[in-house]
Amino acid sequence: MLIVLCKVVKIQACFLCNYNVYLHTIYVRNEGLALVPKIRKIPSIEQGLYEAIRILKDVGIEDAVRKYSTSKKASLFRNCADPDLAGHNIQHIDSVAIDKECLNINGSHPLLSSHQALLKKHVDENVNVRQKNLPDLINQLAIIIGEFQTTIHKAQSPDGPGGAKLTAEEKIKVNDAINKLDLTLKDLKIAIGENNKY
Repeated sequence: MLIVLCKVVKIQACFLCNYNVYLHTIYVRNEGLALVPKIRKIPSIEQGLYEAIRILKDVGIEDAVRKYSTSKKASLFRNCADPDLAGHNIQHIDSVAIDKECLNINGSHPLLSSHQALLKKHVDENVNVRQKNLPDLINQLAIIIGEFQTTIHKAQSPDGPGGAKLTAEEKIKVNDAINKLDLTLKDLKIAIGENNKY
């Protein structure tokens, strides 16, 4: 079967589905046209956005962004999903909005999953990110949990600046403590994963 790639640069919309051709490549086969998704790196933000567009369609994408961010056209996000248009990047607030809507529709979060996969790939490829050893991390975790508990108790103390309610400054301290704990737990997961390889 002869397959010839057809130039689709000037085609603005595809009559075979409601997706713009930025999401697909049109091939001409001897039995007619075939619509095939464009090749995207996995993991990639473009692939995550492509999956979100498949779930929400144009209307759902526009509704999600309008609901949680500002009003934007679906064509902007189709451009962001096109691996051939390097200058088009989705804004973080919009990716969160789209993932929220995907969670509401089918419980998935394609853009968050893409971010997580890209970060895991970075960790896997960079030895210096993975060099913390398990015993040190366990000790560090115990210290951080102790510091975390102290921060929470101080913040909720009736003798504190806001009484039992958290002040803005206390919320910042609690959030910093949570982030520190979260980073250590991620390092621990990585270290445990490394130990399981041997």
